Formats: sequence, structure tokens, C-alpha cells
Amino acid sequence: MNNKTKENQEKLEQDGTVAQISAEVLEHMMNPKNYGVMENNDGLGMGADKKTGEFAMVYIKLNGDILEDITFGCNACQDTVVAGSLFTEMVKGDTLDNAVKALILMDEKLLEASKKQRACSGMVLQAFRASIINKENRINGLDEEMFTIDLKESCEGVNFEGVSEDEIK
Repeated sequence: MNNKTKENQEKLEQDGTVAQISAEVLEHMMNPKNYGVMENNDGLGMGADKKTGEFAMVYIKLNGDILEDITFGCNACQDTVVAGSLFTEMVKGDTLDNAVKALILMDEKLLEASKKQRACSGMVLQAFRASIINKENRINGLDEEMFTIDLKESCEGVNFEGVSEDEIK
């Protein structure tokens, strides 16, 4: 983290306007890793929120069973950007099996988040699942550029009817 980012985080923490944002999360928010299009990918998946029009895309490149490269792009909120950056950094260079295990662990961890954060961050995980399906479809001879999985819950905060303000946060 550069000095300016660290100074700003410290200032925000002193002012009390940032509640428990770790330096790592702030770094991924301000300087996302693995963001961008990947040409000649082995799999391309999209997680899409039809209600809001937001989406995340994950590109994968394999070398045998090793996830040699993984990138993401999105038209979504900062929760999605941070999740994409954190997840891709976590799994890049690891085996595809371990990446799937990481996906499951991150899914479980998201159960502790607010409904909105869970939906927005989960969009990246759905895009990763879709990229694996796309890779398999291509191997099986399907001429498919991308596979899309629609979110079950919207990033708008799911269904706010009857939900208290505390549950949203």
C-alpha cells in the first residue's frame, strides 16, 4: 500500500467514518488486481443481475490443471470489484480443484455479509462457476464464447420488503 493510501485510511479510521475496513480490502478497492479482458482464454463466464443490469465476467487460462491466469471485469459496485480482486489473487497459479474449494469457502464466508454484499460479491463467484462451465462446454465441442449464470438475488439488496435497516447493513 502506498503512503497516501495508508494516510487516508488512518485519517478515515481516526474520524470514525470507516468501520473495520482492513488495509487489504482498501488496497483491492483502490487498486484492483487482475482486472481486464483476457484474449485467448480457455473459459469466459458471466454472473449477471438482470434486475439492475450489473454483471461480472471472469476469464480463465489453464495450463493443465493449473489456473495459470485469471482476470475479471465488471459493471457493478465496489463490493464486486473488491471480491473480484481478492478472489482472483487468491486462486491465480493454484490448481483448478483448489480454486473451486476457495470458491466454496468464499461462498460460506459471504453468509456473514449483508444481503447486498452477498449478492454483489457473489456475482464474481457465479462468473467463475460460469467460466468453468464454458471451458467444459468448449472441450465438449460447443461453440460458445461465454456462459452466463443469472443471480438468484439482486444486488439491489434482494427484497427489501419487511427487511429491517440493520439486516440491509
